[in-house]
Amino acid sequence: MSRSRYDWTTAKFERYVKEERGKGRGKYYKPWITIQDFPSVGRASRSPGWKSDRIHHLMSDWESRLFYIFEWCQEVQDIREQYPLLDLDLAMEIAKEMGIEYPVNRKSKTPYVLTTDFMLTVQQGKKPVQIARTFKTTKDLGKKRTIEKLELERRYWQKHNIDWAIVTEQEICKIFASNIQWVHPDYHWKLSEEQNNENCYFFSNILKERLNSRKFKISTITTTLDNDMGFEIGTSLSLFKHLIARREIIVDMFQSKIADRLAANIIKEII
Repeated sequence: MSRSRYDWTTAKFERYVKEERGKGRGKYYKPWITIQDFPSVGRASRSPGWKSDRIHHLMSDWESRLFYIFEWCQEVQDIREQYPLLDLDLAMEIAKEMGIEYPVNRKSKTPYVLTTDFMLTVQQGKKPVQIARTFKTTKDLGKKRTIEKLELERRYWQKHNIDWAIVTEQEICKIFASNIQWVHPDYHWKLSEEQNNENCYFFSNILKERLNSRKFKISTITTTLDNDMGFEIGTSLSLFKHLIARREIIVDMFQSKIADRLAANIIKEII
């Protein structure tokens, strides 16, 4: 849950609404807060989201890690970050019921629009449902004002019949998230603009055959293939990451430095 640190006015609120921030789904979603609003702290996904086909705007390293975990989760169909609690009347009424002050800009007295870190579309059974997730460090959870705003957020989504929960750093495996981030840019890998799907399929099978030996480090296998095929060094490693992202190669994502591991110790299955 976040709010602008800069001047916040009714005019700026109206501009955000006119820009349709907080609206849309998939590639058409526009987050309420972008990294352009917070250039010193914002994080952008390095490549378009697998599910959304757009760049995501994240406000911390922990948010980024959580984003990559949601990307990996096959039940998650869409990820909308910096999702606004746009019904200000409802949000302010909840604050009143709680007996707390709703956050406003000290200078303009304009109410801030609170945001939930992630609004997810998740497949549950035969239908998709919306669930809201907010990241907070365990340290932040010791602050009274933080708890008040989180409770406001919880009640807001409860009124909308949306499941809401907090995620802390204790629930995020940094190695797992880092490995997803490592393979993420190669999800849409292809050898070159000129290569067709048939050629990519051919090279994928060659790499899979070599990995099946399981005798050498991943980096050794991919570098040898680059040399044998006349590829630029790193090409076969990118293909390897692509096949992980596409789940054609199943590896232990909870081990660090995958490329430096023996294939026998890191690969679980080759499909």
